Amino acid sequence: MIKYKLKCKSTYCSEQNEFDGWFKNIQSFENQMSSGLINCPICGSHNVIKLLASPNVRKVKSKISKNYKTENDTEIKNSERNFLGNKNIKNITTILRTIKKEIESNSTFVGDKFVSTARSMKEGEIKERPIHGHGTKKEIQELRDEGIDVVNIPWIPDDH
Repeated sequence: MIKYKLKCKSTYCSEQNEFDGWFKNIQSFENQMSSGLINCPICGSHNVIKLLASPNVRKVKSKISKNYKTENDTEIKNSERNFLGNKNIKNITTILRTIKKEIESNSTFVGDKFVSTARSMKEGEIKERPIHGHGTKKEIQELRDEGIDVVNIPWIPDDH
C-alpha cells in the first residue's frame, strides 16, 4: 500500500490541511483520480491534488508533552485541536464510518450501475428505492443537472 498526501483545492478548503489517501499502487491512484473517485473528505470536491511525497521513515517517539499552548496560552490536548471547525478529527472519521454503515444497511449497492439505475428510477421505469454505488464525476454532475438528487459521501475504510 502507498500512502499519499492529498490536498483539496476547492475554494472552501483551499487553505486547509491536507489528508491521506491509501492506494494499492500508483496505477490504482491514477485510475481512481481519472475516474473521479477521489474526493475531499471535508467538502466532497473532486478538485484534489497529490502533494509531493517523501519516503516513509519511522520516527522515534518523542517525549514532547501531549499538550500545547495556543496564542491565548490556554492548554488544548492534541486530540482536541480545531480542524476545519471540528474539535476532533477522529470524530469526523467516526461520523463518516457511521454514515457509511447506515447507508450500507438501509440501501442497495448497485455498483457501476448506479447512474443508469438512478435514471431509471427518476423516469419511473423501476420502483424508487435507496441505492448507493459508483459514478464518475461527470456522470454525477449530469444526474444533478437532470434534477436527480445525488449526494457524494467520502467512503472511508472500516476501522480494523
